Amino acid sequence: MPIKVNMEIRTNYHTLNKTTDKGFILVIFVTWLLAGTMDALAATFILAGGNGAGVFKFVASSLYGKAAFSGGSDMVLQGLIIHYLIALVFTRFYFYLYPRLAFLKRSVVINCILYGLFVWSVMNLIAVPLTRIGWRGIHAQPAIVNAVILIFCIALPITLMASKYYNTKPISSKNL
Repeated sequence: MPIKVNMEIRTNYHTLNKTTDKGFILVIFVTWLLAGTMDALAATFILAGGNGAGVFKFVASSLYGKAAFSGGSDMVLQGLIIHYLIALVFTRFYFYLYPRLAFLKRSVVINCILYGLFVWSVMNLIAVPLTRIGWRGIHAQPAIVNAVILIFCIALPITLMASKYYNTKPISSKNL
């Protein structure tokens, strides 16, 4: 007996129209800052032993190469900006996909794990190798630690907030 996989794309006017609500920008903003900050803190304290400047100089090295590590607070700031821009892209991308892909409404836990692994894959297999950092290879233990951080610090807040936002009924005079 063949197994059917339902990956249909469903849309409805109300769900897609929520992206024009006043609250949408606020939800994206809060989710972005939460995910970006959680990831920055995890990178700083779990991966870099409290060396936040080193974390953001590494991020800045994606544009400036090794020169970023000899830079000062300007490189830290640029790395921080790049970090938050990346977090914004992944936040907005998931919020774009959620109302369009029916299977995303099934399980926040599975979505969280899959989206965290997606973010890890995009960053480590595509984005970082295309920067001045270049391909650094994949080593099991750091890859697992980084993937777990992305699952909990990026994907978890994004998937939870998107699910909550899109599954909340709009306020109307009928609901009062």
